[in-house]
Amino acid sequence: MRLTLLNLRETMRAGDVHQVFATSLTTLNLTLDESLTTKPEDKVANTQQALNPQLLALGDSEDARSTRITSSKTRRDLNPLMHEKMQQVCYYLSSTTPFGKRIVEIITSFVVGEGFDVIAKDQRVQDVVKRFWTDGINDIEKNLSEYSDELSRFGELCLPVAVNPVDGMVRLGYIDPQDIDCIEYGRLQTQDGDTDISFPVAVRLKQRMFEKEPRRLRIVRLDEDSSSESFGQLVGDCFYFAVNKSKSASRGISDLFCLADWIDVLDQMIFDFADKVRLLNSFIWDVTLNGADQKAVDEYTRKLTKNPPRQGGVQVHNEGVKFETRTPDFKGADMAESAQMVKKYGLGGIGLPPMFFADPVDANRSTAAEMEGPTGKKLTERQNVIKRIVRALVNFVIDQAIAHGVLPEDVDRGFDIQAPDLLIRDMQKSGATLAQTGSALALAEDRGWIQGETAARAFHIMLSQLGVKVESKDEYAAAQLESSNKQAQQIDELNPQVNLKNALDLAAGAGGVQ
Repeated sequence: MRLTLLNLRETMRAGDVHQVFATSLTTLNLTLDESLTTKPEDKVANTQQALNPQLLALGDSEDARSTRITSSKTRRDLNPLMHEKMQQVCYYLSSTTPFGKRIVEIITSFVVGEGFDVIAKDQRVQDVVKRFWTDGINDIEKNLSEYSDELSRFGELCLPVAVNPVDGMVRLGYIDPQDIDCIEYGRLQTQDGDTDISFPVAVRLKQRMFEKEPRRLRIVRLDEDSSSESFGQLVGDCFYFAVNKSKSASRGISDLFCLADWIDVLDQMIFDFADKVRLLNSFIWDVTLNGADQKAVDEYTRKLTKNPPRQGGVQVHNEGVKFETRTPDFKGADMAESAQMVKKYGLGGIGLPPMFFADPVDANRSTAAEMEGPTGKKLTERQNVIKRIVRALVNFVIDQAIAHGVLPEDVDRGFDIQAPDLLIRDMQKSGATLAQTGSALALAEDRGWIQGETAARAFHIMLSQLGVKVESKDEYAAAQLESSNKQAQQIDELNPQVNLKNALDLAAGAGGVQ
């Protein structure tokens, strides 16, 4: 039997959403006795929910006059029950539907691609980072793709850290988002008191059986306590990252959440159509007996049933009997257009073109290039999120190495993150554009229209479109120095300065002899 999601709108039309929530919301801090006395029907319901998660309703369906007892007071979050169902549904879609699975894969394939590299300016820092990066437990090269998948599926990522007290070696773990109870936020203190501007300070986990109290993990951040031994360093128990959330919300939301119904609709449509295709390949014999009464028809039917027509067989009859084949017609073209419409609607919502999903439609080389623009920006934004994750991890690794004496405090901790190019560029077109831009900038500088540094900055901006990132001011100064050295070297090769030196020495010696 094929498992499907309950359509969101069907549930809302049923009018039982409030009743479901009213009977399902409970306090999170269950006692051991309460957890051991779960009713059999509740266990069956939990099992059914795990096998076939159902999306109940969008938004907050609680009474506005009630006060939450199961989460923070922010109204920008899904309520706890809804958030857990969102995670179940989106994981289900990314695991069981080709469309949902491909969306997650496409984002990770472009964002992470061939992998990230961290290049430190100091070799000692590079050795520390390499040890962390290639550690068998961390295995960042492999896990970075999985981190990207988790962000797309669940909208959040929690990585606990363990630090070796001897050498400061950092190892990363993983916490399933469904084990998170809530995110604890802090407030900034001003002259007039606390403000509403908050920042995440801790991750609270759900209480497990035999635990006296739920665990609380401090999110890694800069220690600003001047009396602390770790003042000015990154300290904490875990990293927490979230996407697809408003500024005042505390939890992230899956990329697939807004498409949950449409992915399910498309998957159900294709499955139903494929099921009917079997009937399209079947046929029946339609036999017409001219002038026969019902008795003759029944007699001929019994005779034909005992000896039905076979492949390659022969049927001999007079003009009173007519054999024809009949096949069903389900209007497959109409079905294809409907599925195409649903698919385009979903892809438009996620910001990915149909050509990424083996559906070229009317795309040619020019239209495909145009679709790379907004899609490239969307993927660049997600790649920047992964870069921030890597930068936070590496900064913490360097801090711990310094705190445990592996690196000196004055070490140059600077590093660059090398990420793969998101989209394949037309290098011939880009090269022509770069050459024309360079010629125009050189002409403007020669005519005195712009300064050399301005021309260099404009050219560096063009290079950034090809993935070459440079600091324009430093690059210009270094390039000018290198150009001067090259000119001096060329002059020396044309007329070596040593010849002039020898001539002067010879003239000075001759003058001394006289």
